[in-house]
Amino acid sequence: MANRVVASTCRECFVGCGSLIHLEDDKVIKITGNPAHPHSRGAFCAKGMNAPIASLNHPLRPLYPLRRTGERGEGKFERVSWDSALSEIADRLQKIKSGFGARAVAGAVSNQYYDRGVAMSLLLRSIGSPNYMINQDMCTGSRSTAAIMTGVHAEAGSELRNAKCILVVGRSPSESNIIEWMDIKLAKQNGTKLIVIDPRQTQLAKLADIWLQVQPGSDAALALAMVKVLFDEDLIDSEFVSRWCVGESELRTRVARYDVDYASGVTGIAAAKIVDAARMFALEGPSCLVLGHGIDAQANGVHTAMAFHAILALTGNIDREGSNRLHKTRAGFRDYVKIAKDPALRMPSERENEIIGGDAYPLWSGPSSWGSAAHNPSVIDAIRTGVPYPVKAIYISGVNIVCTYPGMQNTIDALKRLDLVVVATDHITPTAEFADFVLPKTTLLEEEGVFVEVGAPCLSIFNKAAESRGEVKTDVEIAIALCDKLRERGALDFECLPWRTHREFIDFQLKDTGMSFDSLDAGFHTYPYEYGSYELDGFKTQSKKIELCSSLLEQAGYDPVPDYKAPSYAQPTQDFDLILMTGIRVMGLHHSRFRNHAWARRGQKAPDIKMHPALGERLGLSNGEWVWVETPGGTSRVYLQAKLTEEMQPNVVATGMGWWFPELEGADHGALKFNVETAIPYGPDFDPISGSPESRNCPCRMGRADPDEVRGWPFNAIGKPSDKVA
Repeated sequence: MANRVVASTCRECFVGCGSLIHLEDDKVIKITGNPAHPHSRGAFCAKGMNAPIASLNHPLRPLYPLRRTGERGEGKFERVSWDSALSEIADRLQKIKSGFGARAVAGAVSNQYYDRGVAMSLLLRSIGSPNYMINQDMCTGSRSTAAIMTGVHAEAGSELRNAKCILVVGRSPSESNIIEWMDIKLAKQNGTKLIVIDPRQTQLAKLADIWLQVQPGSDAALALAMVKVLFDEDLIDSEFVSRWCVGESELRTRVARYDVDYASGVTGIAAAKIVDAARMFALEGPSCLVLGHGIDAQANGVHTAMAFHAILALTGNIDREGSNRLHKTRAGFRDYVKIAKDPALRMPSERENEIIGGDAYPLWSGPSSWGSAAHNPSVIDAIRTGVPYPVKAIYISGVNIVCTYPGMQNTIDALKRLDLVVVATDHITPTAEFADFVLPKTTLLEEEGVFVEVGAPCLSIFNKAAESRGEVKTDVEIAIALCDKLRERGALDFECLPWRTHREFIDFQLKDTGMSFDSLDAGFHTYPYEYGSYELDGFKTQSKKIELCSSLLEQAGYDPVPDYKAPSYAQPTQDFDLILMTGIRVMGLHHSRFRNHAWARRGQKAPDIKMHPALGERLGLSNGEWVWVETPGGTSRVYLQAKLTEEMQPNVVATGMGWWFPELEGADHGALKFNVETAIPYGPDFDPISGSPESRNCPCRMGRADPDEVRGWPFNAIGKPSDKVA
């Protein structure tokens, strides 16, 4: 076994590319794409090639449990045993439960599409708390909530390879999704038409037959105008709509006021181009839709996604070759979401109904919602104010909430107020600096698991390729071990984690498939997919049809038909006359991750802010200069490097997220100064359905930074990285 190749799947971002892990003398030497993987077909990016090895071998990676010895945020820890750490955590949780109830314990993960999500959720349920937090209020959440409302699961799979027309909204695949980028370029070579809706002239927009350079946040007005064109010009698939859609008359009434001239005024797009786009999508089919994260963190994200779903449904581009498939899993397979929804692993309804955010956002935080997750900013507020009730402890895993939640100072303030902060991580982040206990986690190469591939009828497998270093554990193992300690103290209210090992958990996922994990050494498993199954089963809505007017929204008291809501910047002031787009992706980074990796920092040394050269000239800025940016609701300025580019509109600037510098002193490692989340608030404008914040597009102002504010730059000689950037 000295030299071998392990077939696996990359999980360094949501895409899930098939990988081949090459070992010599049982040491991982490189990772490449797997050309046999049915979804990725060899596509692979820098993250997959570099991040797993760098994370596994990082010199400052925590390998043993740590307990805080100084003040919270001082970064002073001592090594302790797992038994000691878990026993002390269990003792303190028991005390908090006795004084404030189980609901005073919260948990946070990045999302529910990883095993850490279901492990966290079931751990909290075992404790008796419903307050499970995910970052998907800012990414995926609005789109997934809309899918439940309409029955159109556009993210289940865009048939890019077989489509004759592709519409991409709010996604830049060259920066975020290597598989989509490869497939769209191939489709274009084969003559497929491409429509791109994006405020920036991205690499994808440059390939487009029609590029609709929309003003940020006005996508819904554009989509509804396109719907009106479909109705007015009789471009709908009448047979499909009559048999499989409800709410056509309500939608017709809604879009009557969305003529292309109105939409042109709102979006900044010529009316004729809107008409051309609608015609192209309807007439050049089969057509498919790619909806990206660009529409998620908006106060109108759910209705925006619903409006684009309507375009798919009205043209009949649902579950046929070259369109958008339905979401189907392998028969018998229990994916992470299905496990989280298992009635046998739920709490009584009276406990579930205590979730923070459930009253205001029942279709996001309610027991029957897509994520059944607490409303993150409301939990932060509860920690700081005690309203609606006190929250005294938090367990955080696989997410760096200091660097990824808007309103960073409020998040830090909340962490300082808690009686107990536990962070499970594979590296010391700004969030981990505020922990009472740091629990060392496995990295991708030390883990195994199986999940449903996003965008293809395929189970993807990640196989363990390296021996675990130190005493690291998986999320499932940590949750099981902590439950054991709580059970010994009589501090478990329910038994929602019935497995004894991580492999038992995987076996439970596969139990009814007739397969074992050991049989999946190819790194993937494909399963049959037949188009048109809705003819037998209908769609996943109350009516069993696609709902252009949502019965769930109507029953919950919301507007059931998609509409446009002007974003907060729609009336710019003299002081805040620019639009700030956030969340711009970089292929070599993922959220706040990899800032401690030298390979990633060589690719982007600092956070930048893209702006049109005309704006730079107006403000007297040159390329590479440091600037400050402020928003009306932010608590402080953020400092970013100007990047002048023709891809931007003159009134719009754009930046990424997640920045921190491990080499900088202080618990936040520079995040309070160089991370845009410090300058944008977590509210008060929220999507009324999903609770998503209006953080993607904000009014802002900017100017040249005082050199003293960035004294010492560059902070680290990237060519000769310190141990903190390795």
